[in-house]
Parts: sequence; C-alpha cells; structure tokens
Amino acid sequence: MSRDGTHAKLAYDWYGSWTTIYNLYADAQLCFHLEGTDISPAHGSQKSLHSHSGKSGFVPHHIYQKQSIWYHYVRQKYGLPLDSRHLYTKTDWEFFSMAVASEDVRSEILESVARWVNETVTDLPFTDLHNTEGKGEFPGPNFFARPVIGGHFAFLALQRACEGRAMEGLAFLNGKPGFGDDSVASAETLSQWEAMAAKAAEKFKFDGYESERVEL
Repeated sequence: MSRDGTHAKLAYDWYGSWTTIYNLYADAQLCFHLEGTDISPAHGSQKSLHSHSGKSGFVPHHIYQKQSIWYHYVRQKYGLPLDSRHLYTKTDWEFFSMAVASEDVRSEILESVARWVNETVTDLPFTDLHNTEGKGEFPGPNFFARPVIGGHFAFLALQRACEGRAMEGLAFLNGKPGFGDDSVASAETLSQWEAMAAKAAEKFKFDGYESERVEL
C-alpha cells in the first residue's frame, strides 16, 4: 500500500503510483473472503482452499474497502484506468475490479463504460483496451473480439460463487454489519479514508498521468 495507506502501489518501490487490484476478484471467487465470518457456502461443497485464522479472510477487508474508495476518485470519463501509467483501461480487469467494489462504485464504473459505448463511434466488436478520456480511442486490430471479454461477466459469475453467498460476504463494502468482528469500518474511519483518498487522487486526474515518482 502507499505510505498514506489510501491505495495499492503499482510496484513495491514505485511511490506515487497506483494500480487496480483486479486479483481481489479471485480472492472472492475462491471464497477466501468468507474466512472469519459467519457465512459458509449453503451446502458446504465449495470452500476456501486454505483455512486462515484471521478475522477477515486471506486479504483483510480494509484492503477491499480502501481500493473501492480509491476507484471512485480515480475513475475517468470513460471508466477506470488500469493503473497510473496511462489513461488506458483493460476492460476485463476493470470488470474484475468493479465486481469486488461497493455497489455505488460498481454502478459508477459501469455507467462510465456505458457512456463509452454510447459516445464513441465504431463498427468493430467490443474492445478490451481503450482510453478513458479524450475520444475514448483504442488500438487495433489486436484488442477487440478477444476471449478476455469474458471478464465482462465477472459480476454475474461472482453471484453464483460460494454456493451463491459470495456477494453476501462482500456486504461490508456497503457498510452492512454482521460479517466478522473487523469487517465494517466505522463511519468516522470511512470518512477519513475518503478524505485522504480524495486528496491523494488529485494528481491522477486526467493530466496527472505518467507523473514523476513522488513520496506517497
């Protein structure tokens, strides 16, 4: 995480960078996030692959929460960039990331993708790489109609995971209690995280990309 604790860095030593943690999707798909909660798959047939003694799963819930908040503040006109290197998004990983974000953030990102579809002019199949600002352009012909587009169904697949209880285990992202001792940050804590994220994200809005490494 960054030194101010607001977001994940692109690399361990790359201060002033950020990245989407799209692999959090796998954590939820494999039910690791249910560890330490009172939720278990309905029939016990799909369980997490490794027992973990932590209170909030293999990946702490606050990582999910902080990344969800961060995505809200770095979202651009046409979606969520992959990371701080460029304004391009990879739509498959974008959908993985939004599937494990709060309901509000998920809706925001989906609306941005829909805006890209509605406002850009092309007669080509859906691309998995495009610019989230400007004209929303994308390179061709190598990034459309590829199998990775299956990632766009990430949220639908997650609804069926863990015997249909995967999304219930992510209720803490929406401030709903009852899923472990440390699952839900207080309103005061969330407000502090949001204020810090908003300040840190300012340099990444539109013209702040490909910036110098700064101490964050």
